Amino acid sequence: MVNANNPSHYKVIILGVFVTLFGVYIKQFIEHSTVVDLIGWALTFIGAFISIGGVFKILKD
Repeated sequence: MVNANNPSHYKVIILGVFVTLFGVYIKQFIEHSTVVDLIGWALTFIGAFISIGGVFKILKD
């Protein structure tokens, strides 16, 4: 747990949250079509996986 306060871990989590929020924004506020919805869902899941990866980096150390 010595390295848990490393700011790089939290930067990864914040990046993942922003990607997830951008994916949700695309799904909700841009005109609905299949392609836009798929891109929004993809960004939402990619952002979630980035954030989860950051959390596991903290737990690993």
